[in-house]
Amino acid sequence: MQGIELIEGKIRGEGFQGGKISFSYSNIQDPTWFFIADIEPDTMESSQSSFVVNWDTSQITDGDYNLRVVAEYQNTATIFELIPNLRIRNHSPVETSTPVPVIENGSPEISPTSTIELFLENTPTALALNPVVIKSDGLSRTLIGSGIFVVLAFFTGGLYWLIKYRSDN
Repeated sequence: MQGIELIEGKIRGEGFQGGKISFSYSNIQDPTWFFIADIEPDTMESSQSSFVVNWDTSQITDGDYNLRVVAEYQNTATIFELIPNLRIRNHSPVETSTPVPVIENGSPEISPTSTIELFLENTPTALALNPVVIKSDGLSRTLIGSGIFVVLAFFTGGLYWLIKYRSDN
């Protein structure tokens, strides 16, 4: 199924009050049902109501889904019909069956119909080195230099404090 799909059907039974069409993901234990459309009873007094709904599947992720039609009646009865495993394929290729080869006279005749030729117009080349990347030897030098700076800063600050404290006394 792709794009806008036509859902049509008939609900039979006396006292039909309305219904809903919804879908859920397939193969789920306790599914969440997503609303598609309401079904209204025909205006004529009859035991049958027809419905036609356009379902836009283009906003749904490709996958397998279940479709459910629920009919509610005046005597509080609720009946539903489940259509399982609908395949939505809006964004991926639709699978097709592979044709079976026809064999005449008991021996298949194999002949190539086309040849595959490989042309390499754009060959890959190595990327240039990123100037922002820090190499491991550069990182260790940076850490050692930073450690020496911190030790010297503490030493200088301590010496300054010692000189100032001695000169105040």
